[in-house]
Order: sequence, then structure tokens, then C-alpha cells
Amino acid sequence: MARVICITSGKGGVGKTTVTANLGTALALSGSSVCLIDADFGLRNLDIPLGLSNRVRYHISDFLTGQCALHQVIVKDKRISTLSFISCSNDAVHHDDPQVFGEVVQQIAQNYDYVLIDSPAGIENGFWNAALAAGEAIVVTTPHRTSLQDADRVIGLLEDMIPAPPQLIINMADGQEARSATVKMQDIIDILNIGVIGVIHADVEIIRSVHKGIPIALNPEFESGLRFRHIAHNVAKNQQEPFISLKPKRHISVFSLPPRLRWGKSSSL
Repeated sequence: MARVICITSGKGGVGKTTVTANLGTALALSGSSVCLIDADFGLRNLDIPLGLSNRVRYHISDFLTGQCALHQVIVKDKRISTLSFISCSNDAVHHDDPQVFGEVVQQIAQNYDYVLIDSPAGIENGFWNAALAAGEAIVVTTPHRTSLQDADRVIGLLEDMIPAPPQLIINMADGQEARSATVKMQDIIDILNIGVIGVIHADVEIIRSVHKGIPIALNPEFESGLRFRHIAHNVAKNQQEPFISLKPKRHISVFSLPPRLRWGKSSSL
């Protein structure tokens, strides 16, 4: 049975979907079987950073309404054999019942080591579906005060819904703490008071990777790629070890690397 992890946030725009795609990729690179479920009904954009948009034929709602079998909903990643993806529909009518969604997730979990659910931001129906179907939760926030305020509210809800304590990923931590809109790293930890499993800095290469549909976790030449692999290592080991960079930054484009470097496994986990 898979570890089912809900990845959520208090507000939109914090990079939660990008984190889901790259964390799932990093876990799959380590040899685990991983299924990513897009539960952000209405927006459904997890296929974009994965580069799988053109391969989606069916959605969860198609399975729920009997239009296809469950295996037809599952899209296999074209680079990593142990990574799969399931899309949701723009129509949320068939996803209003958390029990039904949870039962589908449990069916899927039978065949994987990890199931990561990309939850919509906030506390609408999609959030409840994702959280109630999971046994663990990861909250993504940025250093901005509004993001932290909303994350704190979501953490309080998760602590009452999920047995395991929620974990935290701080995204877009670009070192500009002096700006009035952001909060220093230690203050973030003190405010939210949950374990930090990773920090991702603002990185133009992450943006480029999303546009290309190539998760940056595939490339250990970039520190952001290594950071996602380190987060996956923390998740797998149930630990909160900080990331220590052992490599100088290299100005190499992920899209110009030869295939053996672009897609190859690394011992950086």
C-alpha cells in the first residue's frame, strides 16, 4: 500500500503544482513507484510541468461515470517507467463526495509506493477531498506574509484531519527577506511551527523547466534539481535534514544536456 501524501497550500501561486511534479519525479528516480493525482478540479495543470498534456485521454470523472477502466486513466511518464500521472476533469460534479474520491485513491494506492495528490489551494471542496484521502500532508508556502497567514490556517485544519504531522516546503526563498512583504527564514519556522523538509530558491531554470515540460529534478547539474532530490530523500527517510550544497553552481542549460546527463539517475538523493 502506498504512502498517500496530500500536497497543498493556503493560497495559490506558491508553486505547489511544480513542487508536486518535481517531488514525484525525484521519488521515482530513486526507484520508487509513484503516481501523481491532479485534484485541482477546474484548473488541472499538473500535466504541464510533467510534459504530459498531449498524452491525457481520460480523467478520473470518466472512470467514475463508467466511461473507461481505471488503468485507462493512468498516464505513464515518457522518461521514467516508475512514474505515473492521473488527470482530473474540468467538471467537478463527480468529485464532490470525499468518500468516493478517497475510495478511488485507495484503489490506486494498491499498486504504488507513493501517491502524491496535488490539492487545490485554500479550503474548498477539492482541498477536503485531497486531505481526507491522504495519510500525510506537505504544505508549500513562500516567505510572503499573506502566504504564511493562509498556510498557518491550512496547517491547523490538517492537524485535525491527518494523523501524521504536516511537513513544510518553503518555496521561492530568494533571500530578499529585507523586503517588507517577506519574512525571514527562522521567523517562518517559528510562525508555522512544523518540520521543514526542504527549501527551494527562486530559480529561472525552474520556470524554464515548467515551460518545457521537463521537471528540473531530472537534472542534478542544477542546485534546484538537487534540492528536489534531497526533499525526496527526506520524505523517504521521514527526516528533516537541511540541504547542504556540495557543488558550485554551473551555468548549463538543462535543455542542451545530452540525454545520458539529462535523464540519468544520480546518487545525489
